[in-house]
Amino acid sequence: MINNQLSEKLLNYKNSVASKYIPVRSDQILSRVFDLDKYYVSTKMDGHLCFIIKEKNDISILNHNSNPFEREELISEIEKILKDDDGVFVGEIYFHKENERTRSYNLKREISEKNSDIRIALFDVLNHKGKEFVENDWNTKKDLLKSLFPSKGKVYFLDEIELTSRKDIEDEFKTRVGDTKEEGLIVRGQNGPVFKVKEYLSFDMAVLGYVNGYQNNPSLMKEILLGVMVDKDTYLVVAVVANGFSVSDREKLAIDFEKLKVNSDVLQMSSSKLPFTMIEPKIIAEVESTDIINSTSTGVIKKHILKFDKTYQVQNFSPSVSLTTPVFVRFRDDKKISQSDIGVNQIERVIAFAEEKENESDKKPSKILNKEVYVKETKGLKMVKKFFIWETNSNSTDYPKYVYYGIDYSPSRASKLNREIKVSDDKKQIEKIFQDEIESNVKKGWNKF
Repeated sequence: MINNQLSEKLLNYKNSVASKYIPVRSDQILSRVFDLDKYYVSTKMDGHLCFIIKEKNDISILNHNSNPFEREELISEIEKILKDDDGVFVGEIYFHKENERTRSYNLKREISEKNSDIRIALFDVLNHKGKEFVENDWNTKKDLLKSLFPSKGKVYFLDEIELTSRKDIEDEFKTRVGDTKEEGLIVRGQNGPVFKVKEYLSFDMAVLGYVNGYQNNPSLMKEILLGVMVDKDTYLVVAVVANGFSVSDREKLAIDFEKLKVNSDVLQMSSSKLPFTMIEPKIIAEVESTDIINSTSTGVIKKHILKFDKTYQVQNFSPSVSLTTPVFVRFRDDKKISQSDIGVNQIERVIAFAEEKENESDKKPSKILNKEVYVKETKGLKMVKKFFIWETNSNSTDYPKYVYYGIDYSPSRASKLNREIKVSDDKKQIEKIFQDEIESNVKKGWNKF
């Protein structure tokens, strides 16, 4: 059993070191990797982050949440290698299969199989014989790891090659990823940033909702809400995508999506804090991203599973993922709304869904209690006022139980889009706020939509 201080250190490493690797697409190496004198390049293994903790005769292999990887053969190997060298070492634990690239979901499947070939590639050290190491003291740490661990085997140091130009990195990527089918490269600048170079990721997903308001114009689509199919008519929310659309695209999509909108008690908030208008899941969008993650500094990423039957209903709040810098590519008219074309297996081929801690409780989804929309047209200009109240269903004292949200759009005003938020822990009070706001803001000439 490790102490709380060490447990916190492992979690902090995941959040403050590993998560700060800069994602770079393979076609962006020349533009996004910084121009430096030297680069240290290694293969990116696709497994799970792990920590080897050795203290005298006790050896543990843990993940960032201090949960153990139970592999006796690896512990025996570590004991032979380290002998009297106590410390905390960082690596990637992965499932090895000759002539095949590593995949994190393979590790999840094989970790409990006794005869599976599970290996650890070491790439960092936090402590050795009581000495702590700083993050950027890479040459010292590399020399130590090379002296302690072999260059191959079940537990080994993931060695690097030294390159002097970004063109060399590009060539190395083509060799390792194009020819030998590795996942990507880790490019380390001397005492500087670390880049994670991969081919871009591509996914096909159903468009579940949209929100207007691009450049504060309610006639232009701003963002779309995307999900993958987990069962018939059932979708796991995955991404919000705002980039990749032209202004003419946004204008057309605002009209097209309007025709598909459905009533819904589901409240999905956009990045601009506006609720998505949900639509029939008939449209498939292809998106690209530079990376995909299943957890953040606050824990496992969780999103709604939605069932569609003329309207959307929340089925669960489940582990999901987030895409890094997602970009819309095109609509896929050649694909069908089916698990074979837009299924969750697309995600699982790239990354395993994070496992929740046993004491992690599910939060019930937020629920819209009331909403009204009013429109007024003057001299060809359309003005819009929207009023919402919802129940957050949060058990935390840090969040209110009820929220009022008002939106006021006027194209002729200097500040075209105004918003107002009020909160309460009393349902009757929030309902009164809702009515009072409508009465004070909706006058003659406004028509309920």
